[in-house]
Amino acid sequence: MKAYKLFSFLLLGSLILGGCHQDDGNTDDQVTVEPIREGDYGYSLPYVDSSTSVIHSKYGSNKLDTYFMGQQGLELAKQYFDPNTTYASEGSILEASELERFDSSLRGLGLLKYKTDYNPEGLNPEKGTYVESGTGINMYDAIIVSDIYEVDFVDENGDYVGFQFTIVMNENITYSVAQTNEDGSVATDENGDVILQSGTQTGQMSDDQLFNYGSLEAGQRLVNYLRNNHPEVGNLPIHVLLYKTVSSDSMTSGSFIGQSYVTTRSSTSYERLTQEWTFAPSTRLSELDSVLANQISTMKSTLFENFPTEVGFYGRVFFINNMAEEVEIEINMRGKTYVEIQSLIQYVVSLAPDINENSCELNIHVKSDGDTVALIHRAKNSETITTSLV
Repeated sequence: MKAYKLFSFLLLGSLILGGCHQDDGNTDDQVTVEPIREGDYGYSLPYVDSSTSVIHSKYGSNKLDTYFMGQQGLELAKQYFDPNTTYASEGSILEASELERFDSSLRGLGLLKYKTDYNPEGLNPEKGTYVESGTGINMYDAIIVSDIYEVDFVDENGDYVGFQFTIVMNENITYSVAQTNEDGSVATDENGDVILQSGTQTGQMSDDQLFNYGSLEAGQRLVNYLRNNHPEVGNLPIHVLLYKTVSSDSMTSGSFIGQSYVTTRSSTSYERLTQEWTFAPSTRLSELDSVLANQISTMKSTLFENFPTEVGFYGRVFFINNMAEEVEIEINMRGKTYVEIQSLIQYVVSLAPDINENSCELNIHVKSDGDTVALIHRAKNSETITTSLV
């Protein structure tokens, strides 16, 4: 997979490639652009911005998440939708008003709101109920589901062949605490509803809790809603992904924790996914892969020995099932001369082959005074290192 900052320009390049096909499906003048890398998806154009982008902008907590969710989501989709015969397209089924809207009484409606008698499609827990924190705290009115991302899959004629919906869930959630009576019992009003304390608190849910809620509650409701409210979805397959976000100030992305491929009226089972981003170097990286941790630390120390001043080094590693898949490194320098900048780039290229644990993909982004000066790349299971000078 590609780093957010390293290879976002590839999409622009893909627009130059590919052939055109006459559309008999959901657009008037469909253009299909072929993938740059063999095995990736091509894209169906013209690009039509979804109204849900407003919601994504409102609730997106980490800019790294948006790119990673899309890229890794398409990687996971390959086992269900063949990239050789299928094209990806911006989601066009769900509208912003279906995710969030308000009635005349300013009550929240839509998929991202609480489930209530007036909002039965809400994916968040039923209002007035609680989820357990795992530390003995009952978290009332917890906001677990924060967004939904959609990708449509079409054939060469633009006709739908399936859909992918990513349910974005918060690891750190906002919740309320119930008032209690003198005997410690939960206080309720004359209608039997729980009385909540003023203000909200923030708590954390584990991966197990998020997976259970996403697979047993949110995922089921979403599929039912799509089947019952969108004839264009009908009985076509739906790939549902569960994504866990991290805090907005994190330097790593979130991760997928579950998926289900639904070909019936409702999802029946979910597969647990084990993914993790970790800093490099870090104690966690050493726990997961001590060999790789040592390789990255050696590169860093060797680099600093030869360029001792004004060079920054930041890295992160992506793991799937506790196996390293990709190493991303960003090197920042304050280059004063052309010779200084180019000599550092070439030195980094000479060190790159030493990071080879698990034959993982390697992406190194070299900057000088904040401007990109080089992109260094090695594909997974390859020994070939390519360098692009900017």
